[in-house]
Amino acid sequence: MSKLSPGEVESLNQLRKVSGTGGFKILTGTGAHASLSGYAIVANTDTVFAVFNIDGSEKLVDLGLSGITVKAGAYLPVPEGSVITDIKMSSGDCIIYNQ
Repeated sequence: MSKLSPGEVESLNQLRKVSGTGGFKILTGTGAHASLSGYAIVANTDTVFAVFNIDGSEKLVDLGLSGITVKAGAYLPVPEGSVITDIKMSSGDCIIYNQ
C-alpha cells in the first residue's frame, strides 16, 4: 500500500470532519451549554441564540446572530482551527458537531 501525500492526508482529514466522525450532541433548552468543542451547528428548529462563543470569545454580534431567528436547517460552521465553546439559546434547539 502506498503512502498518502500531505494533500491526500489533508483531504481525508477534511472528509472525516464533514462526515461528523467527531460525534455530535443535541443542545436543547435555555440553559448554558459550556465546554463545547464543535466545528459547526445545525438548527433543528427555528433558534434564537443568547450566547454564541468561538474560542471562548463572544461572537453573537460579529456573526450577525444578535436578535435574529436562525431558521431550522441552517448550517453554521466556524473557521478552520476554531471551535464553538459556549452556546445559550433563548429558544429552539440545535445539533453541535464535535472536532
